[in-house]
Amino acid sequence: MKSENDGAKVELILNGLNCAHCAEVINDKIGKLEGIDSCNLNFVNKKLTINIIDKKKENDLVEKSINIINNTEPGLDIEIVKKVKKGVKKELILNGLNCAHCAEVINQKVNDLNGVESADLNFINKKLSIVLKKGEDDKEVISTIIDIINNTEPGLDINVAEGGKKDNKYKDEKDSSKKDLIKLIIGFVIYAIAIYQSSNGIESTMMNILLIISYIVVGGSVVLKAIKNISKGRIFDENFLMAIATIGALGIGEISEAVAVMLFYQLGEYLQGIAVGKSRKSIASLMNIRPDNAHLKVNNEIKVVSPENVEIGDIIVIKPGEKVPLDGVIIEGSSMVDTSAITGESVLRDASKGDEILSGFINKNALLTVKVTKEYEESTVSKILDLVENASSKKSKTENFISKFSRYYTPVVVSLATAIVIIPLLIIPGAKFSEWLYRGLIFLVVSCPCALVLSIPLSFFSGIGHASKNGILIKGSNYLEALKDIDTVVFDKTGTLTKGVFNVTNVNSIGISKDELIHYAAIAEVNSNHPIAKSILKYYGKDVDIENIKKYEEIAAHGIRVQYDTDMILAGNEKLMKINNILYSESKEVGTVVHIAVNSIYRGYIVISDEVKDDSKDAIANLKNIGIKEVIMLTGDNKNVANKVALDLRLDKVYSDLLPNEKVEKVEEIYKNRNEKEKVAFVGDGINDAPVLARVDVGIAMGGLGSDAAIEAADVVLMTDEPNKIYKAIEISKKTNKIVWQNIIFALSIKVIVMIMGAGGIATMWEAIFADVGVALIAVLNAMRILR
Repeated sequence: MKSENDGAKVELILNGLNCAHCAEVINDKIGKLEGIDSCNLNFVNKKLTINIIDKKKENDLVEKSINIINNTEPGLDIEIVKKVKKGVKKELILNGLNCAHCAEVINQKVNDLNGVESADLNFINKKLSIVLKKGEDDKEVISTIIDIINNTEPGLDINVAEGGKKDNKYKDEKDSSKKDLIKLIIGFVIYAIAIYQSSNGIESTMMNILLIISYIVVGGSVVLKAIKNISKGRIFDENFLMAIATIGALGIGEISEAVAVMLFYQLGEYLQGIAVGKSRKSIASLMNIRPDNAHLKVNNEIKVVSPENVEIGDIIVIKPGEKVPLDGVIIEGSSMVDTSAITGESVLRDASKGDEILSGFINKNALLTVKVTKEYEESTVSKILDLVENASSKKSKTENFISKFSRYYTPVVVSLATAIVIIPLLIIPGAKFSEWLYRGLIFLVVSCPCALVLSIPLSFFSGIGHASKNGILIKGSNYLEALKDIDTVVFDKTGTLTKGVFNVTNVNSIGISKDELIHYAAIAEVNSNHPIAKSILKYYGKDVDIENIKKYEEIAAHGIRVQYDTDMILAGNEKLMKINNILYSESKEVGTVVHIAVNSIYRGYIVISDEVKDDSKDAIANLKNIGIKEVIMLTGDNKNVANKVALDLRLDKVYSDLLPNEKVEKVEEIYKNRNEKEKVAFVGDGINDAPVLARVDVGIAMGGLGSDAAIEAADVVLMTDEPNKIYKAIEISKKTNKIVWQNIIFALSIKVIVMIMGAGGIATMWEAIFADVGVALIAVLNAMRILR
């Protein structure tokens, strides 16, 4: 195994790169250089990342790479990125965090720190992800963050780990729950004895003593927290509200009701904690795809190692029943694999020698030997976990609204409660202080916004988790929310609606034999990575002597010009024939037509056809059924092929013969005369789709066979390459948003009604406690429905 210092990583920015096909050619040629471990050209940000095996050869290989770039696409402004130390990423697991409002406060305070670049506290999995600014003392900043957490919510069990290096286990907190339950039982028993004594005529002093004891047992911790928080300048939290409300009730002689309210408040908090814990475990089980270890084969020995310690090119062994720890290619063995954790498909797949196998799959019945093709950080399972766990950092408009709303809501309600107590005493003759104080205390109990602060993020996180279980990765709550407003879906054709597997279906030669025509076509296409080129080479089935190729030129959106010995070969579409003034035969066959000319003489054409995916027709029909107004297809293919596919699938519109930049222009046209609520989604799979994916409201990429650039640019990734999953994603979005608004309307309506009733003297503390913890519990349970 290599040491960390053996290799080198270099990044080049290719300013001016606008040809997606050229980007593919550059990436492929540099990847084949001896000494290059791997490379990736991201067409979206024009960044070429090169991983070099031997650091000593870095300068030489960078020079060779630049020469390849200049020869393939002359005139680019190539910039070598200087390596600057990036900000350190840290993760803190806050075990015991059950207060949604406290989570918001912690997140805000940590984000405001000078040494922190960004921070996101995911209340659902209790994880605080922090990116520290460059050059900051990470120990000092982390110490400050821990102080903030302890001051805001004391008593949490805080675990610190470097981002990505520690498994985020959902810690069992049964001991804490047991203590809370014991306190509740003891408090309830004492309360019941006091009430029983009262009903039997026992003196009230004894009853009151028992009630006070019950109050201390059950509510003592709430009062202590409130006092600590007030000393730190935190007034408007649920501990303060409950403490002041119940102490106020005790002060005006409503001792029994004050104790009952605290009892049922704590009972509601306990049940709410159980509900949130179950939802966390449900989401955790959906994401239980992280491999524990890998069996690394070294010579004839098998070593059990962490997946992070396995490198590209290493050989691993996967036993029956085990999860596949890293992406790779099977080099020995044949088995059935369960792909449901990644793709959502329940049907087992065959996997044998030469097949690609992804991390997160489960090997069912035979030993497999696999050559690793991606490091753990770049593997499928790692990317999925990272996407889902960090999706909460991209908050929806609704979440942002609730966060802002909650900051102002509680202080406003507390001010109104104060006004309810004071104003009547000034303007109503004979008004009793105790009566209006009681009404003001009801306002305080109702004012906590936990039902919203807790249930809304939980709803979105549940929706994202449920989608991932179905093989749909949604990169943020904002995209999950946007999906519900999609009214136009724009599809790429090849690899999206069709299989992207091309086959030669007809060879029409003129003046030469069909074998000769295929031979010339194979010479022209041998250096191309395009699927059509590969289909011609597959059909030819022989080796091509590339040493005799003297000149090679790819003409974007036209075809290829090759000098082979004394022959000048042209292979491409009608445009290529026209610009070279060659008379050609038009073909009315359905498929992609490659015309061949040799030494300016037309020699015939080859027809290559692609098959429509099995579920494409159902996908279009289902989109129409759920209210999508328009389904459009954009393709670089010729008009005949495009129209045939559009007719078969019953698409509304089709645009053909498009260059990559023309696809963006068509999307811009689609956006004209649309209002802000009408959203456009684009579905694609290729590197040339990346600019369009980045332009639309929601970009959807085919993740199974799609390019890395398309997946990186997309907002939603379909792990099975099935178009039919799009309607499922929209359904999950609509269901999630429906539940979110059910919770918002239900919580606010109940609170407003109880506030009005309380101010009018109709409601008691019982209604108030229901409007607080009861509503929060119902909202959490409602949010959990998304998982089913």
